[in-house]
Amino acid sequence: MFIKSLSVSKFKKIDTAEITLSDINVLVGANGSGKSSILQAIHFSVCAAIAARQQSQQTFSTELLMYNITPDFTVLKNGEPYKNSRSPGNQSVLSLLGYDELADRQLEYNIIISKGRNHGNMSCERTGDYTGFGSVITDEKNLFSIYVPGLAGISQKEELKSPAIVRRGVASGDANLYLRNVIYYLNKDNRLVNLNSMLQVVFPDIEIEVDFKEDKDTYLTVNFKENVSGKTYPIELAGTGLLQTLQIFAYIVYFKPKLLLLDEPDSHLHPDNQYILTDSLNLISESNKSETQVILSTHSKHIIDSLYGEANFIWMKDGNVQSQGMNLDKISMFLDLGALNDLDRVTEGVVENIFLTEDRDKKYFKALLQHNGFDMERTAVYSYKTCTNVQGAIVSADLLKEMSPNCKVIIHRDRDFMTDGEVEIVKAEIQRGGVIPFITEGSDIESYFTRIEHLSHITGSSVQDIQTWISDIATQNHVVIQSDFQSKRDVIKYNLYKGRLEECPRHLTLFGNQIPTSVDNIKGKYLLKKIRGGMQEKLGRQYDLTQMSPHLLINELSSIIETD
Repeated sequence: MFIKSLSVSKFKKIDTAEITLSDINVLVGANGSGKSSILQAIHFSVCAAIAARQQSQQTFSTELLMYNITPDFTVLKNGEPYKNSRSPGNQSVLSLLGYDELADRQLEYNIIISKGRNHGNMSCERTGDYTGFGSVITDEKNLFSIYVPGLAGISQKEELKSPAIVRRGVASGDANLYLRNVIYYLNKDNRLVNLNSMLQVVFPDIEIEVDFKEDKDTYLTVNFKENVSGKTYPIELAGTGLLQTLQIFAYIVYFKPKLLLLDEPDSHLHPDNQYILTDSLNLISESNKSETQVILSTHSKHIIDSLYGEANFIWMKDGNVQSQGMNLDKISMFLDLGALNDLDRVTEGVVENIFLTEDRDKKYFKALLQHNGFDMERTAVYSYKTCTNVQGAIVSADLLKEMSPNCKVIIHRDRDFMTDGEVEIVKAEIQRGGVIPFITEGSDIESYFTRIEHLSHITGSSVQDIQTWISDIATQNHVVIQSDFQSKRDVIKYNLYKGRLEECPRHLTLFGNQIPTSVDNIKGKYLLKKIRGGMQEKLGRQYDLTQMSPHLLINELSSIIETD
């Protein structure tokens, strides 16, 4: 049985959301867009349907739920809390559309939740295909859905629990507290071999073993064995990548859920382990087709990059589905810029100016823009460092302009000791892409904040004293400064003079032989670091160099504001 689609209405952040499902489905969107609400709505509704079937009645106490998000369930309704009414506007609904391959027919099941008349009671009405679909959804022994709110570590000890307690504990969202029990019962049912065969696709050297004697042991012992070395360790010592994969596979082999719901499983995971996680999810898709479908929410660029083109992406916005599909170029591009949370602001026209900068640290750039009259509430600054070059930034700019035609897109490029002629070449390349160029006057953005007049204005020191200080820094660090200059010029040479390297000016000619060298030959980032590091000794205190001074006013930035 395959779940083709589902819809959620009037639950937490969700107004109405209709989602087409594939094997792996990825919910993305800004914070508060409704990603977690979708996952919780599915699992809460399923658990409500299970309770209704257990009680053989429509109304029952919320204490009978295996999973409940809050003691006062009435606040879970989107908008106003549930009232003592079963009118359509006072209900939350989960609708599931499935497909039975053997019978070659579609199946539908609806779970309608509202408030019961008595305090602490809820109502769950179930409609649709009871036998072919509803019986699977409401099976209390074989959980239809498992909800994992952020895969975490495991407890240091576990006592043996009954299968009913383990099932209820996993259904409650505390799956990580029952991992050893799940593995114990897999071993008891001779299904541990199935878990190991899945695990070894991702971790070929690892085998899980159970060591527990019911007549003498108090706590369950589960170990992982490294087959190459022959060494055995308790699973609480496993790395996060192995532990997370083990948890997911164990729940799938034991419960055989139709839906595995993972809420930001990348939380606190190193990127290497995030890639291991996606390998695990792909294995589920390949080996468990039509058995377990995965729905996960994430902000992780690494997970989305890894699943891009393979998974179904659902872009959530304000509790609704904005768009979905296997290839959402906008989402990929915004992740590359690290700006997914701003996607809505751009598409709605809230942002007037978008700066694509090669700087990862945008503190100084944003201060410079603010001092030059940009409304930062309507200005966005994204880094294109991961694009590696201006051409990649131009591609991103094209997509941004397509999404928000009235928005101005500006590409920042550090001068990096380019000559005036070279600057014009780069500007022309950016302008051919229909984008506004902004190339720094000094080597980089930080160079504006190391201007002698600016430093004098902020610190109250004389221009002469600041000049002497900068000259001392340049003299003492001449070798490093010249090496940095040469490295930057080498990059310029091979990027701008391909096929005609002999035309590139020699770096020694441009740098000169004067000691101390000109401040124009010093990387702003390097000089700023030296200034900040010596401020206490030279000036007796630290100063915030991002403060406004008239020496930070830049005509080129002012002209961008005036550009239509």
